[in-house]
Amino acid sequence: MRDIDSSLARIRNAWMAGRSALEHCPVAWRDGTSGDGGECALIALTGHATAVLFRPAPPAPIAPRPLLPALAFPTVPEGARPRLRRLLARKNGASLERSLIDLVTARGFAMHPADWMPSPRDDWAPDLYAPWLDWVRAESKAAPASDLTLENYDQWSWAERRVELAALRQRDPAAARAIIAAKAATEAAERRVKLIEILENNLSADDAEFLATLAKDRSERVQALASAYLARLGRHSDSDALAKELAEMLEVGKVGLVTRRTQLVIKPLKNATQNTRRRELFKLVSFSNLAQALGLSEQQLLESAPAGVEDGIAEFVQMIGATGSDEARRLLLDRMVHDTDFPFAHARWLGPRLTPTERRAVLSPVLVRDPNLFETTVVLMGSTLGEAPISALEKSPGYAALESSIASVLEADDKTRTTIEPMLESTLNRVALLADARAAAELISRVTSRGLSPADPRLELLHLNAALTQETKP
Repeated sequence: MRDIDSSLARIRNAWMAGRSALEHCPVAWRDGTSGDGGECALIALTGHATAVLFRPAPPAPIAPRPLLPALAFPTVPEGARPRLRRLLARKNGASLERSLIDLVTARGFAMHPADWMPSPRDDWAPDLYAPWLDWVRAESKAAPASDLTLENYDQWSWAERRVELAALRQRDPAAARAIIAAKAATEAAERRVKLIEILENNLSADDAEFLATLAKDRSERVQALASAYLARLGRHSDSDALAKELAEMLEVGKVGLVTRRTQLVIKPLKNATQNTRRRELFKLVSFSNLAQALGLSEQQLLESAPAGVEDGIAEFVQMIGATGSDEARRLLLDRMVHDTDFPFAHARWLGPRLTPTERRAVLSPVLVRDPNLFETTVVLMGSTLGEAPISALEKSPGYAALESSIASVLEADDKTRTTIEPMLESTLNRVALLADARAAAELISRVTSRGLSPADPRLELLHLNAALTQETKP
């Protein structure tokens, strides 16, 4: 074996130098490498020997992996899987991966592992896929028979632990906080952030003492998250001077002829330097600190939707999204929905704060107010997809724009069509994510009656939506 190994090394060196290697041929191979085709025969023998006799040894012992865990939901109906694979494989436009996974999960199905598997960093995946996340990370553990407690915390895998903690936070916020407070410091910074994020559900004044201890956490992300949560609870930070500086860049007026309401006006500033400074202050100051600096309560400051320069409005909404209390966030969204002059696209900054119940409650009024081809609605709905009835969709500006786009594409020449078609495809994809199964089937019927082919690839997501019903499962 050593003779063959040394011969192969000399053969490779000769070829790398551009010379014939026949003189280095092992004795046992010489009969087979004689004649005109000797070099080619030597190549074949060398390749075979390298592949068969010298297979590389693994760097560590090979350990058998457990089978892929079964999930709680049935897999996507077999007939719908080819459409799903085609949608996942699309490279044009924005990726549909996350939205597709959310839509499939919302309908009570799980992805087939041959179609999609989460990567180790896909913490955004729905809780349904926690067993798969543990499997791809090689962190699978047999979950204890009892519920998650401080004593059996380490017996749970990371993904399953997060799911159990989130469920416990819903049932018993104090118990979940006690576990997080005791165990967060033992986790890496990235996972520590994920644990602190669980406290956002049922956030209350009882959490303030623990959150205050995170002010000196070794992770800046944990510090920022804890600071934002404390601000939502009305705990004032040491940024009073900054709040006063920001207040001087704003105005407070009154609107309404009969009922006079307070309105925050974000006034134009003189130069770019002042605009940049105000943008920084909106990120540094909490909403409660700003209200105090203006001498108003949070409720007074949100008696009407803010007005003024659009960039400033966006920054103010982001401030509420990050540091406003739940009541402030609900008030602002209500004002934005009912104020037809408000640039509604900025409402998307409140989307991550909405609960599934709140999303369902505002779906219809948001559709009526959304002028951006369903884009803002999709953002606000988050993972609560596939629930809009046709009666709500057809009242939206996006639906009228969709019908207009179809007519424009069918009537346009080739040059104009290339600029219109991407917008039509994006609109169809968004409405397909929002519609319930009956609405999706009805939309397919309506758009095909206007001239689109039922086999048009742009209708792929609508067809998938219509097929994702429990009646079609095998």
